[in-house]
Amino acid sequence: MEKVALIEFGSSHDEVIYPQYQFIAQDSRLEAHLFISEALKPRLFDYPADRLNFIPEKPTFKDYRHLHRELKRRGFSKVVINTASGKKVRNFVWARLQTKFELIGILHHLRKLEKSTTQKLISFKLKKYFFLAEYLQKKALALGTENQLAFFYAGFLPPFPIPDSFRKPAGETWVVIPGQLEYKRRDYLSLLDSLANIDPNTPLRFIALGKSKHAHGDGLHFERELKARGLEKYFLTWDNFVPNEAFYAYLQQADFVLPLIHANSPGGRLYEKQISGAWNMAMAYRVPLLMEAQSVAAEEWKDAAHFYQPQELAALWPKLEELKQLKRYQSPKWELSHQAKAYFSFLQK
Repeated sequence: MEKVALIEFGSSHDEVIYPQYQFIAQDSRLEAHLFISEALKPRLFDYPADRLNFIPEKPTFKDYRHLHRELKRRGFSKVVINTASGKKVRNFVWARLQTKFELIGILHHLRKLEKSTTQKLISFKLKKYFFLAEYLQKKALALGTENQLAFFYAGFLPPFPIPDSFRKPAGETWVVIPGQLEYKRRDYLSLLDSLANIDPNTPLRFIALGKSKHAHGDGLHFERELKARGLEKYFLTWDNFVPNEAFYAYLQQADFVLPLIHANSPGGRLYEKQISGAWNMAMAYRVPLLMEAQSVAAEEWKDAAHFYQPQELAALWPKLEELKQLKRYQSPKWELSHQAKAYFSFLQK
């Protein structure tokens, strides 16, 4: 039995750990164990207790050395770093000059390969990187990096029970917008503009699944805009973090996921070098995407999405009932077995 360690030193990207754990479980020759920051303990899905290990939220050099010894003692042959960037990762990979295990990492942002000195130091030790979309892998290859590169889709999550208090009313259409409410990430104001002449009897709700009122959030301004435009009844927002049971209940019942990323907005430029978590959330529960036609990821998501032009957004809402009838996610690439095979192939390369 070959042991693979999945390590996360940070306080995010826990949703990418679950699909990797499932990929490895598909192969009887592999056994996955998790080494996760204590910062993520409240948010983790259910994993077997004997496979779960915790790392201090602020590890010291002594902690890094101890982790190296543990991985060696327990016979791990491969170590996958779930967020393979930043000073913690640099400190870990350089805590020992030589290791008995192979290091592989997941890069969540292309910029790290472009101009990060810390990333260059990590790349001396870590020769293989996964990205979370094909377009990012292609952009990375164009940089001329010497690292081996691959990609996988991380859109796999477990089913969750749906409490009665979160059940969707009959006849209502839910369009979910995952992520914290920030204008720099999503084009919310274009969405509001598109609703200026909506039929007041339209049974449509936009569910902004993310914290809106925080240091970088635009929740207060958005709230004022809703009131000024008389659109409050069409939106559901949260001031603070969305409880897990609410988050997954709304997501699983969504008719569409709307990333609201437009090429000519700040968010469009941001997501040229990193994926939107909304894509993976949609894929996890096979929810059709509403995606801008100029999206950098349009080619990859063409059988999972309906494409629109931002200036024609208002014309989209009367078409939603018709769009519900179309079949999406027909390509084999969306299947867990397909992604597991690609993941395993790169691990063994």
